[in-house]
Amino acid sequence: MKLSFVRRLNWMLTGVVSVLMLVSLAVQTTHFNSLFRPLIEPELARKAEVVGAYVVAQIDRAVDLGIAVDKLVGMDELLADTLAANPDVKYIGLEIGGRLTAYAGVDAARSGERLTAAETAAGADGPSFIDTVLPLESGGVTVARLHVGMGAGFVQSALNEVVYDLGSVLIVAILLNVEILLLVVGSSVAAPLRRVSAVIRRVGEGHLGVRVDLRNRDEVGALARAIDWALDSVRHRADLSGTEPVMAKIGMMQRVVELRFAIFIFSLAEELTRTFLSVYIKSLFEPVPGLTMEMVIGAPIALFMLLWAVSQPIAGSVSERRGRRAVFLAGALMSFAGLVGSGLATDLVQLIAARCLTAIGYASVFISAQGFVIDATDPKQRAQAVAMYAGGILSAGVCGPAIGGVIAGQVGFRTTFLISAGLALLAAFMAWRVLPRVPVPRERLGRGLRLADAVLCLRNPRFVGLAVFSAVPAKLGLTALLFFLLPLALDDQGVSQSWIGRVLLLYWLLMIFVSPMAAKLSDRSGQRTAFLVAGGLLAAAAAYVLSVPGSLATALGGVATLGLAHALLNAPQLAMLADVCEKERAVLGETTVIGMFRLIERLGSVVAPFLAGLFLAHYGYAGALRGIGIVLALCVAVQLVLGMAFRPPPADLPQRTPA
Repeated sequence: MKLSFVRRLNWMLTGVVSVLMLVSLAVQTTHFNSLFRPLIEPELARKAEVVGAYVVAQIDRAVDLGIAVDKLVGMDELLADTLAANPDVKYIGLEIGGRLTAYAGVDAARSGERLTAAETAAGADGPSFIDTVLPLESGGVTVARLHVGMGAGFVQSALNEVVYDLGSVLIVAILLNVEILLLVVGSSVAAPLRRVSAVIRRVGEGHLGVRVDLRNRDEVGALARAIDWALDSVRHRADLSGTEPVMAKIGMMQRVVELRFAIFIFSLAEELTRTFLSVYIKSLFEPVPGLTMEMVIGAPIALFMLLWAVSQPIAGSVSERRGRRAVFLAGALMSFAGLVGSGLATDLVQLIAARCLTAIGYASVFISAQGFVIDATDPKQRAQAVAMYAGGILSAGVCGPAIGGVIAGQVGFRTTFLISAGLALLAAFMAWRVLPRVPVPRERLGRGLRLADAVLCLRNPRFVGLAVFSAVPAKLGLTALLFFLLPLALDDQGVSQSWIGRVLLLYWLLMIFVSPMAAKLSDRSGQRTAFLVAGGLLAAAAAYVLSVPGSLATALGGVATLGLAHALLNAPQLAMLADVCEKERAVLGETTVIGMFRLIERLGSVVAPFLAGLFLAHYGYAGALRGIGIVLALCVAVQLVLGMAFRPPPADLPQRTPA
């Protein structure tokens, strides 16, 4: 069974399910329009009547005291106060004798002239408002009319919000469907057939003591039992040497497939909070002497990233001594406690403590899961297995902000944190079932990161140019722009959490679809530096686009530009790392060099909230976004200078040999 068939099967099933979901979305949209529009419009009219009844009661009280309606003073102020207390109402007008004598709301005055009720209620393209008229009577005679206008577009806007939410859920459902298909097809079809294939290869090498030993009740299980029966029939000739290690290795391959879904669920727990985390921190703000509000808001995010970066090598070392399973479960439980604490925090100190605990848990989970993938796979399959593992994280990055924004908008920030905690606990349960219970043998493990490794890497100016002035700015831009400044800016403009989630969703979608294409183009052209420069400049341009005040279209354009920029950066960075660190790889090994690169890279996420908060305190949102863009552009310039200054002569390249 070739993996390409599994992929074709996954894509075929995903396509069928996606089409069915699209049809379902279209049917539901039509149903919502036909069902809810007749229900919403009368509700708007009733809301107008309630608001109008309050004003009528105030006027009736004055009329009962013997004051004529046309002699009332302060009517404009009364109507304006009523309008301010009811944002859904667009205008209120008092009509006496066919003329508006008092008015508040949309176009209250145009060129100094009063508008008529007809002009207010209808525009050139049809009705702009739903006009509700309430009569004012005195002695059984109607002496005036009160006009209360509700926006006619409110109904369509509300229905559009439902459609947008359904669209976001559709995207999440499709990606979740992909993850479930990978789990189901991988664990029930692909992994069992790989197990059968591995057993047959071992039999061909003369090890007749191996067994497939599958309990599946499907066709694959029947094939496995037939092979086991054939092997049992010749068991007297079996060579049982090396059987247990081989079968353990084959069994671990299936666990990698199942672990991806656990990682997807665990990553989703954190991604649900992306859209509102900075806004939630702002709601708990308390003044700190010597620090601006913006820097205080950035502290929990920066500490989270710092502890995540620092804890990874420590957790990796512990997982080597105590086993991947123990560290994964401990990390998931710490994250569960941290997310619960974040949702229940009543001040910033409690939130920071909870976020620190969550960061250590996340670092432990990801490094132990990555270590298990490396342990469980052969070198020839390792890149593919790591890509599968990383794919679950990327899919969670798409699903989390979109669905998290919807959930936060419906149930609030604190409940969303508790839902995230439940997902972390679910991931722990899945890992408890998937990961082996015994520690990984010490002889198969490499050494961890050391200070001398960092010194050796940092002596290479080309490594510094790539790590410090390309990878660090990429994380700086991602955290400062997407996770910190943009949610705050959109929330300040009154944008709903659902829309913030949709805006962030665009970034991850571009990363999923553009990254593979950028990787192929980079490999074909070999122009790694050109991709890095283009990506860095596009990231700086994205910051400038986001700084332009405007509508959601501007924010979407900026996020799309940032997603395209980082899609161009990701693959060429790792490919170029192999080119510029040839000697370091020979001395330290490729894993250690990549580990050092990733550790330095995360410093960008640590610095980002503080730098963005500093800019925000002095220059506002637009100035802060432009400031981050300038920093990103300067990093591209420094990277170019270092690359040109320390580029090796072409003649030296063929003479290089690994140390």
